[in-house]
Amino acid sequence: MLPPAPLDQLGIDPARIGAVRPHHRRTHYQAIVNWLTKYQPPANATNLERVKGYLEAFYHLCDMGEWQRAASLIFTELNTPTKARLHYQLKLWGYTSEQTGLYAALIDHVDAKRNGMFLQFLGTSYYAQGNYREAKACLERSLRIFQEVGDPVNRGMVLSHLGDVYYALGNYQTAIEHYQDWLTITRQVGLRIGEGIALGSLGNIHEAQGNYLQALDYHHQHLAIARQEKDVEMEGAALGNLGSCCQALGQYEQARDYHRRHLHLAQTIGNRSGESSALGGLGSACYTLGEYELATQYFERQRQIARDIHDPLSEGNALGGLGNVCFATGHYDQALKLHQRHLAMAQRLDHQQSMLHALGNLGNVLSATGQYPDAIDCYRQQLTTAQAIGDQLGISLAYGNLGVVAYGLGNYQDALEALHWQLAIVRQMGDRYHESQALGNLGNVHGALGDNTQALQCFQQAMSIAQQLGDRQGEANALGYLGNISYRLGHFQAALDYHQRHWDLATALGDMPGQGRALEGLGHAHLKLGHNDLALSYYFQTLDLVRQVGDVAGEGAALGNIGNVYDEMHDYAGAITYHEQDLAIARRLGQQQGEEAALVNLANAHSELGHHHQAVELYHQALAMARQLGDRWGEGLTLSNLGETLMKLGQHQAALATLHAALEITREQQARSPEALTYRHLGMLYQAMGDPETAADYLDRAIALAADLELPSAAECRRLRSTLRVEERVTSIP
Repeated sequence: MLPPAPLDQLGIDPARIGAVRPHHRRTHYQAIVNWLTKYQPPANATNLERVKGYLEAFYHLCDMGEWQRAASLIFTELNTPTKARLHYQLKLWGYTSEQTGLYAALIDHVDAKRNGMFLQFLGTSYYAQGNYREAKACLERSLRIFQEVGDPVNRGMVLSHLGDVYYALGNYQTAIEHYQDWLTITRQVGLRIGEGIALGSLGNIHEAQGNYLQALDYHHQHLAIARQEKDVEMEGAALGNLGSCCQALGQYEQARDYHRRHLHLAQTIGNRSGESSALGGLGSACYTLGEYELATQYFERQRQIARDIHDPLSEGNALGGLGNVCFATGHYDQALKLHQRHLAMAQRLDHQQSMLHALGNLGNVLSATGQYPDAIDCYRQQLTTAQAIGDQLGISLAYGNLGVVAYGLGNYQDALEALHWQLAIVRQMGDRYHESQALGNLGNVHGALGDNTQALQCFQQAMSIAQQLGDRQGEANALGYLGNISYRLGHFQAALDYHQRHWDLATALGDMPGQGRALEGLGHAHLKLGHNDLALSYYFQTLDLVRQVGDVAGEGAALGNIGNVYDEMHDYAGAITYHEQDLAIARRLGQQQGEEAALVNLANAHSELGHHHQAVELYHQALAMARQLGDRWGEGLTLSNLGETLMKLGQHQAALATLHAALEITREQQARSPEALTYRHLGMLYQAMGDPETAADYLDRAIALAADLELPSAAECRRLRSTLRVEERVTSIP
């Protein structure tokens, strides 16, 4: 790896050291010769240990004030695959802190042009460590120097690095301007490698804005130049960028292939930081494909390399990836710990972008486990942090998270406001990818409010954007949303079609979580159509799939769905078996929303078996949980079911008060399906209380609303209404 000791290059003759005066300089010179000629690294030495002799000699030269010689030494070309110079090879190996020390030692001790160069190098080193404030200061100072003594290439390179800083801070317009200036300069002077770097940078920023087809074009141009110039490091970076872009487009197998090729090249040239980045990309691709065990292995390898090369930023990213895998597989406690460690690491580094990601991921886990106040606090911190650094994408993501958690809590107006903010920001940015996501979330809120027309428009727009972008994952998600709203509208055949298309696309993508959601949707639609055996088959397929990927939370949901089929088949004892398993999983995970749903399902089954007192106790537990979570929709539905059970117990006045409370909430939430259910229960109650006129009024309301929603319960309400007419005729006979 090391060339012959560069003593001639340094102008040092070992034979004349004895004549050097004063003594301390002679000591330094002797140490330099010894380090460069006699130092032997230990067996199995790290790369840093192999070049230790050069680094020690460098600092001895600095101690003597031999700045030009010190600078010359770190420009020694090493016998590595890239033939990189010593100072740059340290970056490839991932020793950025050691690299920073070299540059800092030389600044203000060399001529102006070299000073500008080392300030530029120091700025890029700070940038690699996530220290954007120091990076920006060094680069701006370098630019001022090069405006006086440098040439266009010197200035253009600094502008390119400043573009990286502005990009990291979310100031995309300024970043684009700097990249375009650098691209123009490289083309004017014919600097192909610089042109490739500029094209790659422009591709990254267009990807961040959701302009994936434009980004792909830039990255392919970047790759072509790298191969023409035979620059292996650049080729690896271009492949990694292409992998990231394909990942965003839902082209997961292609993404994985690009990351594998990046990994191979990085390992070939000993680019440890590139290897870490490629492993992270592979972990993300496998995570999205539902290959959680493989994803874990890649993220663990990334974390180990990051530790080896003292790269806390990459280590934090690996922790975040591992946390996401744990979250997807239902291991919420472990996910929480990993995201908390990621956040602590990002805060210690003062790395704003990492803090944004960690806060968002942490909020997601807290939300899933029903810890909504803490989740909201994380999202608000995410928003404040993004606003402080002017990161528009980060601001939009925080608003999106706040909107989703408000939706989960049933605070639909708050959800609409937050999601409209997100939509406005991403449209202003031209970020079509996140526009599609925001529209999907808005559609869910409009659907919950009963505004199905608006919901349908949102989902169709989301689908259209995804198709325009070639975002197959976004298209798959939109198909699932369209299936869900068709189900809510009672258009069960249409729901089957959408969920089947979702399953087909998720299968083509290798998206196992998406396959699970599609199978669940198919089961729901078949259940409503009375195809109990088919519904049961789809739910058992879902159960097998979530167990295969280790999704414990998904396992609980699947068990609950199977229990619901047994409810429909009037096998309430069998239903209870499955609902109890669902409840146990939700409690073990601390998933309060899942626990609430399982309690209601369990109570329903006990009520049908005549275990009315036990059902009432379960409903009260669910009700307390809904109120604690602020889940108004769930509270209204639970009150409606509780009212029916109290009626069965003959507690008519308590049932009446409970059902009227349920009706008030369902109307407030515009939850039309639970509202129709409550009208039906009130009709049955007034019939039991001997008031057929009021009973008829409520059953008529139930029939009208259920028919408008095309709910199958309309037929049952009509049957009850016809029974009421028979009773009226019987009581009227003299």
